[in-house]
Amino acid sequence: MALQYGGDTPITITAGGLASAGIRSSAAVTTSTTNNITQILVEVDVLTTATAPSGNKQVVVYGYKSQDGTNYEGAGSTVDDVNGTDKALTALGSPSNLVFLGTIQLNQGAVATTIRKVFEVTGPFGCIPPKWGIVLHNDAGTALGATVTANYREVYYN
Repeated sequence: MALQYGGDTPITITAGGLASAGIRSSAAVTTSTTNNITQILVEVDVLTTATAPSGNKQVVVYGYKSQDGTNYEGAGSTVDDVNGTDKALTALGSPSNLVFLGTIQLNQGAVATTIRKVFEVTGPFGCIPPKWGIVLHNDAGTALGATVTANYREVYYN
């Protein structure tokens, strides 16, 4: 058995230009059932603007999951309201029922540049769920640039 890496697959999330303090969930991803998946890697690319970040200077990345593909962890009517679609969220719980994946630090100053970070989701999730997605919380003190993308790659044995 050899370790294999699946191809990069886009995650649907419309987060370009996300306002300061804005929160956006991705559409749910369906985990492959044809391979022996051991890990899932997620890369998030954030274009900054020429306006310097302030405050915490970060984008916080959360994950959400579903064991049945219909009901999502953290889905409340007012906070953490994920439902498997690409949409704006109104608020995060404090503490949140979403899974913390990590942060993207935006320490570049007043320079428009793309900053990317890779997250391993299997450890924080505690399993490989049938359906899952990400949530981005802009905690940068300024709007994000026009291009914010995410993709994932499954790691498996074959």
